[in-house]
Amino acid sequence: MSNTQTTLRERQVKATHDLILEVAMRLMHENPNGPFSHEIIAEAAGIGARTVYRHFPTRDDLLQAMWIRLRDKTGTRFPESEDEIVPLIRMAFSNFEEHEALVRASLQAAGSTIRDRGAIEGRPAFRKSLAAILDGLPPEEERRLVAVCLAIYSAPFWQLLRDRGLLSGREAGEAAAWAIDMILQSARAASQKSERQTATSAGEGEKHE
Repeated sequence: MSNTQTTLRERQVKATHDLILEVAMRLMHENPNGPFSHEIIAEAAGIGARTVYRHFPTRDDLLQAMWIRLRDKTGTRFPESEDEIVPLIRMAFSNFEEHEALVRASLQAAGSTIRDRGAIEGRPAFRKSLAAILDGLPPEEERRLVAVCLAIYSAPFWQLLRDRGLLSGREAGEAAAWAIDMILQSARAASQKSERQTATSAGEGEKHE
């Protein structure tokens, strides 16, 4: 098979893959409480059910791919700086609310996979964005701060606020932003205090030399 034929085949496979995801997301958005299966998606997309199964063997595979597509499509990402943390959590929760059916279905069917992926991507992102605060904290407090930020900055936390906290979508976003802002203020104060104490101790040590 020539390189041209291979490239054409790859483009066709990708186009079918993208079509399945777009149709699946449209169906879930338009009728969040309606039936949702490989067969229904295939019929709506005008392709065979076997084709959908070939691209996404299980419902979990499909929902995880839809979750990633949603995240990329809405620009949902982890913060790259401390100043981005609070605004981005509001944006993320707004996206969760707008695509509630998909978010809930994804958490129910592939929640552990989504959480694992979020931890893998989020932990280094928060260590980078919180670097100025983390520098002044002892190791155990560093780990706690990153862990708490990861927990709040997540779809499972949004779901907890909505279902267990009985908050509206807007209230959930504001509550998450408020919580993480309060935590950062406390951590920032602790970090600055620790740095002052370290500087004082260093200065006193120099006097006694």
